[in-house]
Amino acid sequence: MSRADYQQWISRGRPFRLMQPAQDLKSRLRAHGYVVYDIGNEAHLTHEPPEDHTPYSATAYPGRAVYGVGYAVDIMPPPKGARSKVDGLPLPSLQQLGARLVADRKAGVADVRWLKYLNWEPERDNGGPCWHDSWQPNYSRRASSDRGHIHISGLTGFESSTVGAGYDPVARIRGGDDMSQKAEAQIAELHEALLGEGKKGSRYPASVVQQIRDVAWAVVHGNTDTTWLGKTLVTLGEAAGLDAAELEQIRAAAREGAEASAPAVTAGVLAGLTPEKIAAAIPPSIARQVADELARRFAD
Repeated sequence: MSRADYQQWISRGRPFRLMQPAQDLKSRLRAHGYVVYDIGNEAHLTHEPPEDHTPYSATAYPGRAVYGVGYAVDIMPPPKGARSKVDGLPLPSLQQLGARLVADRKAGVADVRWLKYLNWEPERDNGGPCWHDSWQPNYSRRASSDRGHIHISGLTGFESSTVGAGYDPVARIRGGDDMSQKAEAQIAELHEALLGEGKKGSRYPASVVQQIRDVAWAVVHGNTDTTWLGKTLVTLGEAAGLDAAELEQIRAAAREGAEASAPAVTAGVLAGLTPEKIAAAIPPSIARQVADELARRFAD
């Protein structure tokens, strides 16, 4: 019936509005500089069954969709190096945004209780796993093929709710609640120093510097996919060019239980330990310490 629904919608004058919490999130993210879409193209509008990017969704939950209301937005990845129009700091990646939204929803943060599900990629855009994290009504996760952006769908019953009016995931990533403003500033300073934009010159190519910054931000902001962190950090360790004596000292320390020490884990990272060992060596309890050690090491 989606083609018929589409034609009927056109004949009714194309009524459309985005559910209010999604509109509030869209406005907030656009203010920062993200590209955010809501209503779908003709392929979406004629898809069978019509889904949440349409104003006549047949997949609404837990109740029926309100005619003329859209329940979904797509957040597109920011260009490399893009900075927020609000605070001037680098825009968080989709991985950071997705992790923040999922963590807040799982933690019961009131501002995002309207979220029905997210499709997002925790490792990188258009690569690695892609998850469909859903609350219908309980939390569940399965694989998704909806790549290259974050798709967010909302629950019925929140069409006119102002529950998310004050929610800013970028601000929460910056330092809201459980995040450290000081850590954000340190990472920004590290990035500038490594690039040679500050007083210090750069020891590393720009591509490696960007990876270092991305990894540091991921650790600081709670990316718990330590296998991905391990693989990326091994690449950085190989580029760091530590001398043979230092490498051997680090490997010896690692054999004796490097996983218990943030400095030793960081040293092991730079020494090029296997991703498996690194993944096992970075429990959440010392993640921030590892980030700080990385910052100190690369700022030298």
